[in-house]
Amino acid sequence: MTKHTHFSLSLDTLLLLLLTPALLWFNPVSNALAVVLLALYVVLGWIYPQLPDELAVPQRANRIAYLARIAIIFFVIMLATLLPTAWFIMLRHADGPETHATDGLIQTETAIQFLLDGKNPYTENYFGTPLEKFPGREPPLTMSPLYHFAYLPFLVIGSIPFYLSSYLWLGWYDQRFPYLLLYGIMLLALPALASPQRNKLSLLIAVGLNFLFGDYLAEGRNDIVVLCGLVITTALVARGWIAASALVLGLMLATKHSAFFFLPFYLCYLLPAPITTASLRKLVWRLLPLAIAVAVLILPFLFWDAASFYDDTVTYITGSGPNAFPIKGWGFGALMLFLQVIPTPDSAFPFGLFELVFGLPTLFFLLRYQRRENTLSQMWLGFAIFSFVVEFFSRFFADNYVIFILQALVIAVFIAPTRREEEA
Repeated sequence: MTKHTHFSLSLDTLLLLLLTPALLWFNPVSNALAVVLLALYVVLGWIYPQLPDELAVPQRANRIAYLARIAIIFFVIMLATLLPTAWFIMLRHADGPETHATDGLIQTETAIQFLLDGKNPYTENYFGTPLEKFPGREPPLTMSPLYHFAYLPFLVIGSIPFYLSSYLWLGWYDQRFPYLLLYGIMLLALPALASPQRNKLSLLIAVGLNFLFGDYLAEGRNDIVVLCGLVITTALVARGWIAASALVLGLMLATKHSAFFFLPFYLCYLLPAPITTASLRKLVWRLLPLAIAVAVLILPFLFWDAASFYDDTVTYITGSGPNAFPIKGWGFGALMLFLQVIPTPDSAFPFGLFELVFGLPTLFFLLRYQRRENTLSQMWLGFAIFSFVVEFFSRFFADNYVIFILQALVIAVFIAPTRREEEA
């Protein structure tokens, strides 16, 4: 037992005490259990203030205390985020498919059924589906999602095994089933990215107990898919498994547009120094799984109905076609609406020009900076900043986009600054 003269709160303890109370709304019993776990965590920090890697000769008790800390964090996360999500799933099963979920989740489930029925989810409209009955549309009210499916194909294709298994075993399905699984996988993978042990604990708490991210998970928003995929990509590339990481990133690029902001920093991290023809050729071969994954998942839909695919995944979200997504969110568009520079949420406006004017110089600066300090933490930092700049000037900068970027920034802060090891 380590003796000390005064009591103080470590960073991980402080984060746990600050973030958990905002999530204690679900149930008095689970809240009481969470409070007990918080108290145990504080006691552990008082009796064993130092973690094993902070001691010259750690004792068995120190290692057990460290594992107990991790277990407490996981239980608190389960009580604070997983239980509410499961509760919303059960409420929806009882009250109907158009309730207790986001419109994106409802539409994704319909897109899965369309694809299983041999219908193109980008060609079909969503009238006559549960999405039409969705009561939770936020102002400005819009029917545009009934005409467009904005997500990329792997979100649908990758969900099919869960969809079929759920109907086989339960007789019903909720898209949050795979989201919960991916959330658990991400939490298990996160500590492997950080060092020392204090950062492992802090990273797990800061990401797992982000109030709005947990709330969005309960609603059924799909940001967890990309965040988990990028965490796995990073874990693989940190171990030198470049082809495997490229495959996972390729799947994410075929899932949601936000993954594309990660690509330039990922490539910059892998770019050899010095650059030679042989090293570039070797890197291209290792990145081949990325290109294959994107091609296999997207090209069939382009051959099937290229006009509808482009309209849903590009024109719809840029506002350059009919039934475009309305201007909304927490970004530049909301400010322009407030100042009446843009008359209505449905108005056309050259957001793409602002994205290029501000985004390209930002990308150039971030890549140049990363090239001088080429670490995984800089890769995530560049991804977070570039995502913010471009999405702030986009047609809609949704609240969950903001939280997703904050999660990426937190990972950048706590992730180990691993450098790319050059090969002979």
